[in-house]
Amino acid sequence: MSRIIKSQSVGISLKEAKSIPFLPLDFSEPHLNDSLQWTVDQAKKESTQLIADAQKRSQLIIKQAEDRAAELSSQIQQQQLGWEEERTLLQQDAYEKAFQLGHEEGREKGYSDLSSAIEEAKQMIAASKEAFEDHINNSEQVILQIAMKSTEKILAQVLEDKPERFLEVVKKGIKEAREMKEVKVYVALQQFTLVQQEREELRAIFPVDVQLYIYPEEELAPYQCFIESNQGRIDVSVDAQLTQMKRKLSDLLGDE
Repeated sequence: MSRIIKSQSVGISLKEAKSIPFLPLDFSEPHLNDSLQWTVDQAKKESTQLIADAQKRSQLIIKQAEDRAAELSSQIQQQQLGWEEERTLLQQDAYEKAFQLGHEEGREKGYSDLSSAIEEAKQMIAASKEAFEDHINNSEQVILQIAMKSTEKILAQVLEDKPERFLEVVKKGIKEAREMKEVKVYVALQQFTLVQQEREELRAIFPVDVQLYIYPEEELAPYQCFIESNQGRIDVSVDAQLTQMKRKLSDLLGDE
């Protein structure tokens, strides 16, 4: 019976609800700011190593390309000298001049091929330098990605060690809707018992004439939760907290 009532409530709510603003919640564990700063520092160390490795690879590619270009240039100079000597000898005889026509075409083609190879080597150097510069420019995003992965682990560990911290998030979300006449809280199955046990404490947040309902929702992932009233929906899921932390990490990186 409760599932039937719940399903009807969800259907009506999703159809009529309008999103309303909800300020990011403070979900900081004691010393979590220090942990976040440590996370950023660790991420920067890993990013610095990645950049150093990329620089070594880039320098190796550039060195190889420059060596190849120098080698090809030397070959061209040597062949040009040889061709000049041959040309002098060939011009001494009319028969040799006739032969020279086809012979020179082959040599000119070889010269053109070597010139193309040098140009290709130059392009390789330019592309390698450009790729390295792009990697440096994107290093902040690399740091942020590494830091976010560490942040997710920190948050997951906080919730695992102290699941009651999730209630703090729910309470602050409920306070945003305390002026409404009817409030419905939808919570993941894994956290339903935890939230239901604190129903009276949550109920005390509202005036006496406000109705509070708590529903388990099968489709929600662990630590997902949203609150609905006649004014709209408030998302108090852990994902929202991660978004807040990502902004905080971005601010920390921007201050460095």
